Amino acid sequence: MERHLFIALELQAEVKSTLDQMCQEIKKEHSFKTWVYPDDYHITLAFLGKTSRDQLKKLTPLLQEAVQKDEVFELNINHFGFFGNKENPRIFWAGVEEQVKLYNLQKQVAYSCKQADFILEKRSYSPHITLARKLLDSSTLPVDSERWWYTYGREVQFLAENVVLYETHFEKQPKYQILQSFSLKR
Repeated sequence: MERHLFIALELQAEVKSTLDQMCQEIKKEHSFKTWVYPDDYHITLAFLGKTSRDQLKKLTPLLQEAVQKDEVFELNINHFGFFGNKENPRIFWAGVEEQVKLYNLQKQVAYSCKQADFILEKRSYSPHITLARKLLDSSTLPVDSERWWYTYGREVQFLAENVVLYETHFEKQPKYQILQSFSLKR
């Protein structure tokens, strides 16, 4: 049986709560088709898609080895952004300050996935936390992510401590279930 899996950086409960508070303020003035459930907030490192049991068995030790090489590091959520056309944005997200350690971790995770015969996306890595999908409020177009951050955002610093293998359950909330967690070095 194939499962839909991805690998992500886990966010602590306090970080999820702070992001949710920001979203509650935004909801008062802007509507989206769907808001991401707060327990589902994460920073994707690699999207695996449909995954067989054999692929998973091959990946797990490679991922464990890759992750334990890296030390815990600090991240800072410091801006909002949108994917898609500014007149019709598909994804509203929170972004983290550029951090070499995050990009290096993502490269190591991607390398492990390729060693386990996964075919990953070719586009460049853009770390973000998806908050909502499909803006319905056309009165605010074109969107201005800097203005939204100034109005609703606040910086959130946190430690990147765990890389998590998630399974997607499309019909549930929260949608993502942790299958395995890998700790960075302390």
